Amino acid sequence: MVFGRSLHDKQAAMRITIQFSSLFRILAGVEREVLDVAEGTTIDRLSSILVQKYQNLSLESGKTYFMINGQISTRKQVLAEGDQVRIFQLLAGG
Repeated sequence: MVFGRSLHDKQAAMRITIQFSSLFRILAGVEREVLDVAEGTTIDRLSSILVQKYQNLSLESGKTYFMINGQISTRKQVLAEGDQVRIFQLLAGG
């Protein structure tokens, strides 16, 4: 199944790898997953896909950060074939 497109959409699929860090790993119940998503999928769309798939997961904007291939990303960033996406929260304490 290709996430982020309808059955009638002829956009090609891209395979990406998601790595869940810390709390997200616990909420999703997996550390890593390979997903097929539609070409043109953004981090924001990926976030929606993951929240639908993992109902315990909350990827709130401003609290959740994404790295694509080791680089911090914005939610508007468009994904590419083979991207490695890491999802994490910054924690601070005192």
